[in-house]
Amino acid sequence: MKLKLFSLVVLFSIGSIAEAQSNPHYMSTDPAIREMMISLDMPRTTGGVSFISMPSDPAIREMLISMDMPRYAESVPAKIMNGSWQLNLSDERSIKLTLQQSGSAVFGKGIITNSTISQMAYASGSVSENSLNLEIVPESATELYVISINIRSMPYEGQYVEFLPNSILKTGTITMSTNDFAH
Repeated sequence: MKLKLFSLVVLFSIGSIAEAQSNPHYMSTDPAIREMMISLDMPRTTGGVSFISMPSDPAIREMLISMDMPRYAESVPAKIMNGSWQLNLSDERSIKLTLQQSGSAVFGKGIITNSTISQMAYASGSVSENSLNLEIVPESATELYVISINIRSMPYEGQYVEFLPNSILKTGTITMSTNDFAH
């Protein structure tokens, strides 16, 4: 009888713990773990640079990860990429972009220019502590530029892949600097 009662108490305890931990608002009874969990959702500042835990809502973070988009669930430097930028590609093209940033998401528009034509271009991507990853499509939608730039220190440099119809790929290097062109 004691063994049955003990077994029921153990099963009830395990069930309660499992139920509590599946609750998104569950906080551990261990004070050190509870403080760590709370601190993970707090904005950070380091040396005058503000860091945002984005997104702080665990449901949104899990949704982004389940959509195979963990890059948008990272903590990133706040507003580092907002503004006007000049990108120079090794194939003599240039892209002038005005970028906006929300958490780790970066998006914007601008103009892509080669030797004979200029056209609108649209960009979207993500930023992490040391890199900017963008996908840029000109309004003609005849190519896609996938760009990865190291943003650790100026001048920003990186690589790009240009996707063209019929599976043709071109690669090259890219430099990126701030720009004061008119919007």
